[in-house]
Amino acid sequence: MSSFYVIGDETTDSDVAIISLGGEVDFAASPALRERIFAHLHAGCRQLIVDLTDVTFIDSTAIAVLIGMVARLRASGGGSVAVICPEHADTLSVVVPAGGTNIVREVFEVTGLDAGIALCSSREQAFAELALGE
Repeated sequence: MSSFYVIGDETTDSDVAIISLGGEVDFAASPALRERIFAHLHAGCRQLIVDLTDVTFIDSTAIAVLIGMVARLRASGGGSVAVICPEHADTLSVVVPAGGTNIVREVFEVTGLDAGIALCSSREQAFAELALGE
């Protein structure tokens, strides 16, 4: 059983959608993630932040959802996406070797997804990346 949970799902005054997730984003969780992301896209949101700070595991189905998000934005005229996954785990909810790289960030780098999505270490950095992408 997946321990996926949504910490927050909001849209800022500047029309940036922020979806904060925790737990295991896997095959069982991917439909819920897709639904939340695409609801923002259908509502016309062109800038999204997906906060994976508290995610302990992500699999290929969740990666496919994020790729689909980028593809949908490109097909509909563009937009900006930032994913928050700190370089070093500083919370107990993320299990990595001491001082090691965040496993979620490694997945993005190994799959090449970091080429289409800004990988950020904090919410502040994510907002800065979106401002540069405008």
